Amino acid sequence: MATTKKTTAGKKTATTVARKAAKSVASKVAEAAVTAVAAKAVKGTTTKTVKKTTAKKKHVYIFFNCNDDKDAVSMNPRYNNEVFADSAAGRKALLQRVKDEVNAGRVNVSDKKAVEEDILQGNPADASEKLQYGDIERMIFLG
Repeated sequence: MATTKKTTAGKKTATTVARKAAKSVASKVAEAAVTAVAAKAVKGTTTKTVKKTTAKKKHVYIFFNCNDDKDAVSMNPRYNNEVFADSAAGRKALLQRVKDEVNAGRVNVSDKKAVEEDILQGNPADASEKLQYGDIERMIFLG
């Protein structure tokens, strides 16, 4: 029986040592895996270039029919829902819209030549001062 106890004790010791070795190896493998993943993550961020885009301001103009005081309450975006780009074609379309409103009798103009110059070559919003019952608003879009 003495040999049996030694063998059983030896087996227990061997099993304990084997478990500790297995845990040690497992922890080293797990640590290596975490290190490898972290290294890949760091490598991935250093090799990728981040593309930053700056938002460009785009100006557009909206013509509104309004009251004589040009109150914001009197400007109806559901009625005046056209937006005119800040380009040669957009400015021409805006001028045509103003001319159509004048011909229809809904808008009065104090100086037609100055309104045309403001819309085609200057700041179309400046033409609002020369319009009665009409207003041109400049909007900025970031895109």
